[in-house]
Amino acid sequence: MSRNKKALVLSPHTDDAELGCGGTIAKMIEEGWDVHIIYFSAVAERYPNLVEEAAESSKIMGVTHEILNFYTRFFPRDRQEILQALYDHSRSIQYDVVFTPTTTDIHQDHGVVTEEAKRAFRNCTLLGYELPWNNLSVSLNCFIPLKERHIKKKILALDCYDSQKHNPYFNEKFFRSVVKMRGIQLASDFAEGFETIKVRLDQII
Repeated sequence: MSRNKKALVLSPHTDDAELGCGGTIAKMIEEGWDVHIIYFSAVAERYPNLVEEAAESSKIMGVTHEILNFYTRFFPRDRQEILQALYDHSRSIQYDVVFTPTTTDIHQDHGVVTEEAKRAFRNCTLLGYELPWNNLSVSLNCFIPLKERHIKKKILALDCYDSQKHNPYFNEKFFRSVVKMRGIQLASDFAEGFETIKVRLDQII
């Protein structure tokens, strides 16, 4: 009996997963994938409602999630503990694909998560999702075509994050501009773009 395919999304902070690949998550859930999100920090010291916001967003997306207790901007200090958490997770569940921020993401926390993901998840496909405000340069060479219903689900999930709506990029117009641009690059209605960090071909063909 075949098992459901499994995807893991590494989200350094609550909302990174939805921002970077929320449409793709919606499509995967629609197609029967099991998707789990690890949020490494809820920035609870600054935004006490983020834990509840992330839970509501995950519910809308139809994913399971967990929140770790690392302190934002201190991930470089906690690199070994982050690696161990990822390694333990990689041993407990066999994933088909893992999503993480791109290797060119300039945020220190994001960089640590991606570097340690490359070490912990050696036996599956690893794709980097873009967060344009953190990427001065990025090589996107993998695109997932999306439909309006996937974009609506992404936006609905992001709307849960009331505490983040002060950020200049946190609005529907910007979200749509990114997925529309990536869609044009793929001759599709919409798309999300990814950096191919590593591909395990026998999981695809």
